[in-house]
Amino acid sequence: MERSNVWLATALLNARVRNSAGENLGKIEDLAIDPATGNLEYAILSFGGVVGMGKKLVPVPWTSLAISTSRDYVLFDADKESLLNAPSFAPDAWADLSDPGWRRRVSDYYGGPRVAAINRPVYVPPRTVPARQGLSVVAAILLIIGVLFLGWMTFLVSTRGWDQAKQDVKSSFQSAAYAAKETSKDAALTSKVKTALALSKRIPSDKINVDSDGNVVTLRGEVPSQETRDLAERIVKDVPGVGEVHNHLYAISGSQ
Repeated sequence: MERSNVWLATALLNARVRNSAGENLGKIEDLAIDPATGNLEYAILSFGGVVGMGKKLVPVPWTSLAISTSRDYVLFDADKESLLNAPSFAPDAWADLSDPGWRRRVSDYYGGPRVAAINRPVYVPPRTVPARQGLSVVAAILLIIGVLFLGWMTFLVSTRGWDQAKQDVKSSFQSAAYAAKETSKDAALTSKVKTALALSKRIPSDKINVDSDGNVVTLRGEVPSQETRDLAERIVKDVPGVGEVHNHLYAISGSQ
């Protein structure tokens, strides 16, 4: 989600939000920036707090948020009841965040006693395996691998001779390293493609499955229209490293 100590805006979009009790509060739907100052003012939190309630968007002052120590989610030290009563709006009826009255409502709400202060301990998931037990398991796995390797080497030497056994072992490790390298490249390209799709508001990126094999990218899933299908393909073709796109997206509507 971050590079060095700098967080990218693309990493914050759809980032999970939790409180210090470990409860999931939703995800960051969008970010609001003051055009006059360039400061990041609000994180727009997508929240559906109770059964039967549709999704609503809650603007939260960016200064009320923090980053988890594990850097894999955003910390907002409030409970679900506080979000139920917070100033909010529907996804299809955005509020005017520049309106002074609206800004005052948000500021007064998060500045009052209804939402707890952010300076609480960060939630750390409990360990399920004691440290000593974890080390003993690792040692046992390494021992088993070592025994299997020695058995394999003994078999190769006895059937093919020492020189041929060394060559076979060398070739096996080279093949494994190459496969791991290729897998890493595929994963990196898949990640870049997913990020490019997520940046487009017109693409339902959560409905699209992306697979990479070398420089060939395959898209699968359902999209609302043929226009969206074609747009997704164009976006993927523009991603550096993509040589060919296999578009297996299914357009639910036949509209162009």
